[in-house]
Amino acid sequence: MQHGMLSSLLLSVSLISLPIVVSAKEMQSLEVEQWLQDTYLVSKVAKLLEDISGDDIERVERSLDQLTALQQEVVRLLLLEKLEQQSTPLTEKLCSFVQSQLGLTPSYQVLEYGDGYEFSVPAFNFPVVASRILKRWKQDKGRKELALQAERYELNLKTWLSEKPQLKKSRESLLINELEHFSPEALNELTKQLTESNVTSWLPSTPVVVRLAQLSRDSSVYDMLWRMRADYHGQTELLRLSESGDDFSLLQIMNATVNPTLKPYAIKLLTNIEPKPLEVEQFLNGKVAVPVKAKFAQGESDQIAPAWVEATVSGSRQPEDG
Repeated sequence: MQHGMLSSLLLSVSLISLPIVVSAKEMQSLEVEQWLQDTYLVSKVAKLLEDISGDDIERVERSLDQLTALQQEVVRLLLLEKLEQQSTPLTEKLCSFVQSQLGLTPSYQVLEYGDGYEFSVPAFNFPVVASRILKRWKQDKGRKELALQAERYELNLKTWLSEKPQLKKSRESLLINELEHFSPEALNELTKQLTESNVTSWLPSTPVVVRLAQLSRDSSVYDMLWRMRADYHGQTELLRLSESGDDFSLLQIMNATVNPTLKPYAIKLLTNIEPKPLEVEQFLNGKVAVPVKAKFAQGESDQIAPAWVEATVSGSRQPEDG
């Protein structure tokens, strides 16, 4: 009998206590904001940043342990946000500390309301910030390693871009973004890997070749680009060259006509240039004067500028009429 009463009493106590435990873990949005602006905790974060600047991570961890569970979550979030905002370089110790934050689960939740529903999210989601910091650190490390390899002439494009198929796209994107930061000597070394060796069995993607061509202004790289399968990137580069309008750019557009797919667009861009340099006029005379009648007959005159081409054709036919 007493045992039964004791069990009932314990059950009642547990049921009464349960809402108290849950409410202690839930917070209102206003309360979250108040904690994030707490003067004591904000000053605590400032002191922890000083410890981090001295790479005294052990002291940071000891200081965190002295705080309550709620204070810890607030401080962890504020501290990591500061590290992210300041792009603080990660030492080995700091990297380990940030990594350790991913293994912690925030206990305090805040309710958010949607269209007819509600859901709980972490009130102080410091693991998400830690994840962003580590991702940025990994990207920075990759950029530095790539630049170092390039400047030492140790970057083999074929090996680096093809050794790990699952990384090919991300590495190509990294290379395209970083090429402009390489020295002229490093850039020249990379272009030679394409122009002075047999790459018929392997080629970088069109965006990589386009970027190398743009930065190196090497006719050999452009020649390689025009021999590749034409796509949007090649057409976009033709447009950019036409807008540049300098002699080198116009020469590359003329050279692009060796590609059957790009040829009509290249000719169209050349015919739209006003005033036309003599070299462009002579090139177009040779390229479009003979086949232009056939193009008009097939209804393809929109590929070229009709007025200028008609004048060209008339001029080229006058000796025959005589």
